[in-house]
Amino acid sequence: MKKFISKYGRNLLVAITLALVFVSFRDFFIQFSEKDKDVALFPSFLIASSIVLLYAIPIAFLIYYLVKKLNVSCKVVMLSFILGFTLPLYLGSLGNSLISMFLFFIKAPQTLLDEWGAALTAPFAEEIAKGIVVLLVYLLCKGISLKEAFISGMISGFGFQVFEDWAYIFQSTFGETNSGFTIAFERVSNALGSHMAFAIVFGVGLIALIKKSSVISRPKALCFIIAPVILHFIWNSPLEGDWVFLLIGSINLNLAYYVFTNVNNLDNNDKLPRNVLVE
Repeated sequence: MKKFISKYGRNLLVAITLALVFVSFRDFFIQFSEKDKDVALFPSFLIASSIVLLYAIPIAFLIYYLVKKLNVSCKVVMLSFILGFTLPLYLGSLGNSLISMFLFFIKAPQTLLDEWGAALTAPFAEEIAKGIVVLLVYLLCKGISLKEAFISGMISGFGFQVFEDWAYIFQSTFGETNSGFTIAFERVSNALGSHMAFAIVFGVGLIALIKKSSVISRPKALCFIIAPVILHFIWNSPLEGDWVFLLIGSINLNLAYYVFTNVNNLDNNDKLPRNVLVE
């Protein structure tokens, strides 16, 4: 078995990744071809979807700036965009379905599912899904630096955010409201402090743990992995009030910035200059 993995493991990984990219891409866009959709609503959907550009364009420029600043390889960036804009939403949806099936299997109370269902599924399925993108980039590139993990996680969360927003806008446009503008602005208002920040923290923690980083200790790496799941759980909990999104969003952005301060001065070998201290 070890000889087989050693000889064919990488080719198998590439084949599985390509298959997942194709399936994920097709799964997202095939919904637009459903014949029961009112064709007259598609222009409204496209216009509402363009509202996502209010945050997508600035973030794209931010990623470009950080790629240059952190000296991240083009290979890592391109692979992260390809995987980040295809896999996370599909894998996250699949994970949500599997966890939901498990909750039904153990006969969880319906009131619990109604109130806490989103909190019991999405934080685990979606954070792992975005983390898988970073892990695949790590494996396919035969290792990446923590700076590259930061960018890969950022792109993974960015891709998830954009495609999930489009999915919600699509459902709203062709659902009961026949308009996606309200949900579009709602999604944009929360975009900066959610999936992208979650994925940055989780991704860096995951790679730091795998590489046994001397800069980011094992306990800190574990905290980076667990924190987004806990914060996402609170975000999706039935706690009421806009203060929830404001508080969690602010914490997320501060955590992402803290992770940035941990990787900013590292070289490509994850080494820190002698005159720079790690907190």
